[in-house]
Amino acid sequence: MGVLLVLCPTTGREFSTGIQLDEVTFRMLTGTLSTAYCPYCRADHRWTPREARFVESIPAAQWVERFQSGGPDQDAEP
Repeated sequence: MGVLLVLCPTTGREFSTGIQLDEVTFRMLTGTLSTAYCPYCRADHRWTPREARFVESIPAAQWVERFQSGGPDQDAEP
């Protein structure tokens, strides 16, 4: 299992969408428009699977930043 990361258009920083899935499923996603809360600029961003990046896990530094930013899902699993 992994997570999907997207870029914040305001800060240029990558963040987790909170969506957890396997790589095979990620490659099958279509152009569905989704929304994810950005812990860096505190806004919702719209994105498509084409704009996302699949990773097996989130780097520890990003978890630290997420907790410090006080995002709404700070206690949730990626």
